[in-house]
Amino acid sequence: MAASLAGCGARALQPGIANPGQGSLPDLSSPPPGIIADTFSGIHAFQVFDAHIPPNTATKHASRYEVVWGTRDAPAWKAGNAAILTTYYGVFSSDFTFLRGLKWWKNHHPDWILYRCDETTPAWPSGLKYVPLDISNPAVVQWQMATYAPAMENGGYDALGADLVGLGNSSGGCGVFIHGVWTPRFSGQQVDDAWAKAVLAWVSAAASALHSQARPLTLGINTVPESRPFGDPEEDQLLNSADFVDDESAFTNYGNDFVSVDKVNQIIQWMTYIQQSLNKPFLVDDKWNTPTTSQQQLGWSIATYLLGKYHLAALFTDHQPGYGYEYWHSEYAAPVDKPCGDAQIDPSHHGVFFRLYQGAYVLVNASASTTYTLNLPKPSYRSIFGGTVTSPVTIPPDTGDILMTSHGCQ
Repeated sequence: MAASLAGCGARALQPGIANPGQGSLPDLSSPPPGIIADTFSGIHAFQVFDAHIPPNTATKHASRYEVVWGTRDAPAWKAGNAAILTTYYGVFSSDFTFLRGLKWWKNHHPDWILYRCDETTPAWPSGLKYVPLDISNPAVVQWQMATYAPAMENGGYDALGADLVGLGNSSGGCGVFIHGVWTPRFSGQQVDDAWAKAVLAWVSAAASALHSQARPLTLGINTVPESRPFGDPEEDQLLNSADFVDDESAFTNYGNDFVSVDKVNQIIQWMTYIQQSLNKPFLVDDKWNTPTTSQQQLGWSIATYLLGKYHLAALFTDHQPGYGYEYWHSEYAAPVDKPCGDAQIDPSHHGVFFRLYQGAYVLVNASASTTYTLNLPKPSYRSIFGGTVTSPVTIPPDTGDILMTSHGCQ
């Protein structure tokens, strides 16, 4: 039997406020609202890296994007879109460049190099050969900001895009050598309270330093809020300290698969909280580790993004070879208009989410195994990919549909 998806039978997601009254906000003079343009109407995109995008193309296409994460040529993007947010890339727990290698650091600041617990192997962040530094040492973040903030300002950047910011000690950082003597800093384990505290201190100090520049800069962090339960107090503190978030896992689990029903719900909760309660941008970084992007993959990425988009959210979705190339999809221009309300959960069909927009009906089946046949609020729609969709509609597992209409809210 087909089930009705008219709004009266569904319940709204309840994102709420993460731990109201617990702790206190950092004592920072935050940048003014409007870090990116208002995204409430339509589908908004951002770009991840630009190593393979010529400057003239960046200028020509800059109006398509709200943010470019990790650009090598901020002025080229600014020339085409003065409002675009340009970020300077750096792995937060490291020297931000390859120009100074391990040998240089051993000669100049050997006591800052962070090693694993074998006391030999540098704690390379995510396997990248950026020299890992001891973020528990306040002198490290002071050096990073003193060294790179002027380069950001002089290069026309608006923000630091800090990569791999996580409360878990994923690189296995353990200790340093002070005057040649092994000195433990962390446990080297993924769950590491000392590491989490050091990350929180680093983000707070970096944001404060960037905000205090002659031309105030902002701090974006590549982090995964849904790696912690919604409302987690340490995650909340992290998000309060930063200025915007790039979630590289998002709805595609780092490009590996469609995330679960519970994960979709959790991401929407964090997206809503960050945008609506903290007034900060949330970037949905939906990579796909496949040679091309299928219609199912693109529909999933756009639809799940639309479930959680408010005034400050943008989407990136790609396929291999991945970052640094431009992946503009014509579907981004679809006139979905503004949301009519919050995302809803169908209480009768596990994994079904939907949201009404003035120009579209967004429908997601996040179940990994169940196909549903559902009655739609209107007899027919136009698919964002072309063609007519009539009610009842059959929606397979791991599928997102964006059904265009001129009467979405009625």
